Amino acid sequence: MARRVAIIEDHGALRVFLRDVLTRLDWEVTGTAGTADAAYDLVVASAPDVAVVDLHLASAGGGDALVRRLAEADTSTRLLVFTATSDPSELRTVLDAGADGIVLKEGGLPELLAALDAVLAGERYLSPQLSADL
Repeated sequence: MARRVAIIEDHGALRVFLRDVLTRLDWEVTGTAGTADAAYDLVVASAPDVAVVDLHLASAGGGDALVRRLAEADTSTRLLVFTATSDPSELRTVLDAGADGIVLKEGGLPELLAALDAVLAGERYLSPQLSADL
């Protein structure tokens, strides 16, 4: 079964790294984007199974606004937020916006891969370090 992913990350080096690693791990990367507008267009046009979304995109509204827009667009794409923040209020906001999971960047690649598999299987994923009351 093909696993299709879009990578939305405003740091170019990390975007390229994730694209290359996921491609080597037999994920089909439908595209990458560094801004919310480009990401929205990418996800709507390519309909990946999962979109990895940086919470703190350096564009208007950031990742939480993008998650809300994509959730409202009613795409079948699962939305996995990839973030360095553990602020409960920010994380609750993004979950309320429609995110299917949150993975902390500090968890590294192994945790990101586990999170991708979980949301692809229809599960909600939260990094173990996050409060259970999110």
